Amino acid sequence: MKVFCYLSTVLLLAGCQYFDKGGPQADAVARVGKMYLYHANLQGLVPEGSSAEDSLERTNAYIDTWIRQHLIILEAEEQLRPEQKDFREKLEDYRLSLLRYRFETEVLAPKMDTTIDKEVIKTYYNANKEQFELRRALMKGRFVKVELKAPKQEQLKRLMLAKRNKDIEALADYCFQYAFSFQLPDTNWVYVDEVMRGVESDLIQGFNFKNYDQVQSVEDSLYRYYLVCKEYRGIGDQSPLSFELYNIRSLILLQRRQEFIERYYEERYRKAQEEKKIEIYALTR
Repeated sequence: MKVFCYLSTVLLLAGCQYFDKGGPQADAVARVGKMYLYHANLQGLVPEGSSAEDSLERTNAYIDTWIRQHLIILEAEEQLRPEQKDFREKLEDYRLSLLRYRFETEVLAPKMDTTIDKEVIKTYYNANKEQFELRRALMKGRFVKVELKAPKQEQLKRLMLAKRNKDIEALADYCFQYAFSFQLPDTNWVYVDEVMRGVESDLIQGFNFKNYDQVQSVEDSLYRYYLVCKEYRGIGDQSPLSFELYNIRSLILLQRRQEFIERYYEERYRKAQEEKKIEIYALTR
């Protein structure tokens, strides 16, 4: 560490220093084998306004990390066989893969038709029902968790069935004042375990989720839990189409994209053949 402190102090206070003027290590601040860390590599490392102590600590840490990383590289260079260190073919394959991905994403994909009407989605849904078997229960409804001593719970029970905007607003006001947690919108499908996060499973089992449009309640030693369920789909049931619209659209677009790209490449291949851009030479032994 004293060596690092010395190097950093020299760097910060004296600027460029030379171990051997004119040699390959000119302006170097550290070396591992034949690899050098130079003064220029440290430019911008220390934020402006940093104290001398912070600057020294940051510089020391960077040099130490650089040395440790390059010691590993040195070990690898010394112990791996030449064929184990030859990455030219893999690097070229990787470059070609990136090039194809960039071409497909930024040139081909924007040309694809992304319009999907509801009938296409419905047809896909009906033809692939096995894909939409639920692993988590869904519900539409309202859920409110309040302390046992919360006031006006008779009013809460009445408002749980609210349909008029005025009553729905009153329910929201009550929940914001007294509820520990709540779920009020009852027109969208939501996962039961998300709505009732933190509620003991035996309490959840106390609800009859198929007893629609009825105010139900269970309680423990601290809280009372109110539920009004409008619709329910249990584990193993088919997920509702309205809940799967986004997923189905994404699946259709993915399939359409693959077909579009494959068709494009096939057309380009045939055109290249017609234009004599492709030649296949006889194999020689």
